[in-house]
Amino acid sequence: MSIPPVKSPHHLYFADLLNVIACVAVVLLHTSLSVFLPRHTLGWVENVAVQSAFIFAVPIFFMLSGMNLLNYRSKYSTAIFFKKRFVRTGRALILGSMVTYAIIGFFLGTQYTSDFGVVDFVKRFLTNQVVDIYWFFYVILYLYLLTPLLSTIAHKRRLIEYLIVLTSVAAVGVPFLVHLGVPDRYFAQLIGWPFFASIALLYFLLGWYAKEFVSHLSRYRWLWIAAFICCVAGMFAGELADNGWWTAGAMPPHYDNYWAGISSPLCVIAVFSLFMAGMSCENSLRNAPTGIHSLLARLSSASLGIYLFHILLVNFQGSGLPIQPMIAAFARFPITKGIAVYLATAAAVIVGKMLIAEVNPLFSRFFSRRH
Repeated sequence: MSIPPVKSPHHLYFADLLNVIACVAVVLLHTSLSVFLPRHTLGWVENVAVQSAFIFAVPIFFMLSGMNLLNYRSKYSTAIFFKKRFVRTGRALILGSMVTYAIIGFFLGTQYTSDFGVVDFVKRFLTNQVVDIYWFFYVILYLYLLTPLLSTIAHKRRLIEYLIVLTSVAAVGVPFLVHLGVPDRYFAQLIGWPFFASIALLYFLLGWYAKEFVSHLSRYRWLWIAAFICCVAGMFAGELADNGWWTAGAMPPHYDNYWAGISSPLCVIAVFSLFMAGMSCENSLRNAPTGIHSLLARLSSASLGIYLFHILLVNFQGSGLPIQPMIAAFARFPITKGIAVYLATAAAVIVGKMLIAEVNPLFSRFFSRRH
C-alpha cells in the first residue's frame, strides 16, 4: 500500500483513522480469546468487555471497502479494478498463508499434523485452516466479485436502501429471531436467500450508503458516540446474561458470542455509529499537521501486513527463552498485550516495507544490466 500524499484534497483522512483503529481492535480481539472458556472470574469478564468493545473491527474494514469501491467506475475500468483489488488481495492471502504456514510448521509443529507439506498446505488453504482469522480475505474477495454488479446501482439511493433492507432481514433479523428461540426451519424456505444472508455484504453496502447519502448526519457526533457506547454496554450485558455470569451454577462449556458477534443488531448499530462518528472528524483531521497525516497514512498502509502476521506474536509463548515469564504476564492483560503486539507487528511491517522499497531498485538495476 502506498502512502497517500499529505494535504490531498481528495483523500479521506477519517478512513485512515478508522483503518488504524480497526486494526488495533482486531489484535485486541485475538488477545482476549480466553473468553471462549467461560468461568466465574474477573479476568473472563474483562475479556467479554474487550470482545464487546472491539467487535467492530472487521465490519469497519468491510464498510471502508464499500465506501471506497462502489464508485470505482468513475476512476478506472473493471479490468483495472480486479487488478488493483482482487489480484492484490488474493496475492496477499496466498503469500501470507505460505509464510505463516511455514513459520507455524517449522517452529510450532504441534499445531499441524505430520502431513506438513505442499499438499497439506493446499488443503488447508482451500478450507481456511492455515490461520482461521484469514476468513476476512475469503469474504472480501467474494465482495470484490460482486462489486462490478453493485457499482451499477451505486448512485440509486432507493435500490441501495432496498438491498440494505433485504440483507438486514436475512443476515440480522433471522439470526436474531433464532437466538430468541424461534426454530430456524421456519425461515429456511421463506427467507433462505444466500445472496442476502451475508452480513459482510450489509456492512459493505452501509459504508457506501453512509458516505454517499447520509454523510450530513455525521455532524451529530456526540449522538453517534452515545449510540456506540450504549450498544457496547448492551452487548456486554447480553454476553454476561447468555453465558450464565449472573447465575450461581456452572457456566456453559462454550462461549455464546451472539450479542458480541458481527450479526447482532447491537453490533450493526455500533459499527454504523462508530463509522459516522469517525466521518465527523474529517474536517479536524484535514486541518491537522502534516505529521499526523503521515503517521496515520503509514500506520494505515501497514494494516494489511499487521492483519496477516500479528497472530504469530499473539500465539508466541517464548518457551525456553528468558522473556517467557514476561510474555506469560502479558497474557493476563489482553489490552496491554494487544497494544504491545500491535506496535511490535506494525514496526516489523513498516521496516519490512522500507527494506523492500530499498531492495527493489537494486534488483531492477541488476536484471536490467543482465538483459
